[in-house]
Amino acid sequence: RRSAQAAVTAGAKVERALDILGDEAPEHLRAAGRLRVANKQASLDELGRLSDPPLTKDAIAGRIRRLLAMADRRAEELGIATTTEFAAQAGGAQERAH
Repeated sequence: RRSAQAAVTAGAKVERALDILGDEAPEHLRAAGRLRVANKQASLDELGRLSDPPLTKDAIAGRIRRLLAMADRRAEELGIATTTEFAAQAGGAQERAH
């Protein structure tokens, strides 16, 4: 199982990707992203089982990976924070809050 912090980071990156891309991302990638955001503590295997139709762990991971890559390319074009930069900033803010 991943640590709680890793799950929070993954969720923050996907939320950022969905914000950057909006409707620009293909629906199957957005659906995988929405599953991750709605189920932040779930494993990739669990996310795959929650998908409709069900997907393998590798398939859900690939969709999330492609969503993040697409968002990062778009962020660089726009000159805004990528998913990783955003998650790092958010993580630092959370650490300071504790």
